[in-house]
Amino acid sequence: MYALGDFANIPSPDGRSLPQLGSVALQSGQWAARNIEAEIDGKQPRPFHYHDKGIMAMIGRNAAIAEMGEHRHELHGPTAYASWLGVHAWLMSGARARVEAFIDWDWDYFSRNRGPQVLDRSDAARIDWGDEDDDEDRVAPGGGRHRRRRPQRRR
Repeated sequence: MYALGDFANIPSPDGRSLPQLGSVALQSGQWAARNIEAEIDGKQPRPFHYHDKGIMAMIGRNAAIAEMGEHRHELHGPTAYASWLGVHAWLMSGARARVEAFIDWDWDYFSRNRGPQVLDRSDAARIDWGDEDDDEDRVAPGGGRHRRRRPQRRR
């Protein structure tokens, strides 16, 4: 049985767990597929060895950070931002996905017309908190007394 992605808790050589990142999931998925094929062919499965390629995080326009290589070289700013775009485009499957991603990225990069990113949940169901005047002292589980508090309602 193989557990992959967020289900997996893969130990690293130092005994700690590998991070739940896309690169770990991708490499372990390819390893599992090769081992399943080997087992079907009657061969012995091979142990998993993770190759750490580094980590990247994109923060915003021209803002990113990356740690790459064996000695964890750090990149910041526009260089890390361009690296992030390049790595993510390279990992996409198919030319169409890459072209669409670059169009979206270009639009987001050059367009300054993006409005505030606000989550509007006005259509979400409201909780009925019951009688507004029912705020008497209550006995808490374990015998203590507490006053029931209600969250403030949106207006």
